Amino acid sequence: MPPFADRLLFIKMKARRADEHFQALEKEMSNWALKTHTVTKQTNFENVREIYKINITPTPEVIPMVYGDFICCLRSSLDQLAWRLAHLPPKRIFTRTQQRQINFPIFEDRNSTYEDRRKLFPPAVADVIDTFQPYLRGRAFKDDALWQLNELWNLDKHRTSAIPPYNINLTLPDDAAQDFVRHNRLTYDLEVVIPLHLAWTRYVDLNPRLTVEILFGETNYLEVSLGRLREINEFVRNEVIPRFTDFFP
Repeated sequence: MPPFADRLLFIKMKARRADEHFQALEKEMSNWALKTHTVTKQTNFENVREIYKINITPTPEVIPMVYGDFICCLRSSLDQLAWRLAHLPPKRIFTRTQQRQINFPIFEDRNSTYEDRRKLFPPAVADVIDTFQPYLRGRAFKDDALWQLNELWNLDKHRTSAIPPYNINLTLPDDAAQDFVRHNRLTYDLEVVIPLHLAWTRYVDLNPRLTVEILFGETNYLEVSLGRLREINEFVRNEVIPRFTDFFP
């Protein structure tokens, strides 16, 4: 154990570093949000159409890179915490296999694997770890902050750090125009193709109120907003880690 008054010093350092990455992510997201899209208009007389093209501004690669750094640091702060907790008292001996299994357990089911992992910790510590488990939510385990953190970490670590998907909300001043929206699901760009007889006989002032939100995760599996990442960050730093302070003399 390190010869410091605060035995959680290194864990808190890692959590602070995660928070610095999150603040950098917020800054990059704010910069990108200043110009999320462009709108261009053209009249196609041959096909008798008025075409409005809405192009989504590509996400800078720094956003998924900083996001990955944040997720990795935050999750590893819990694993480093688990290592310290497992070695209470310091003279406790583990096999090599057990050492590789020491991490902060995050389980959606209380199964035999979870029971084995909790035995790596002193009983009092394991009891507190139990209180943070996603399985306590039953079928709603996917709403749990730690479950989401763990899954986002695995996605970033093993699958992809690609540009995240978007949540696009388009509102048009003229309700009739809503029927002519086309969505390119590969580029996330939009087109509103309106017949000229509608565009000219009833003037369509297409000044779309468009909001574009970057989502993190994987489409059709787990997608979270920047606001949810903030909640996860605060939950780990302000609620999970402090609960174990009293175990360290």
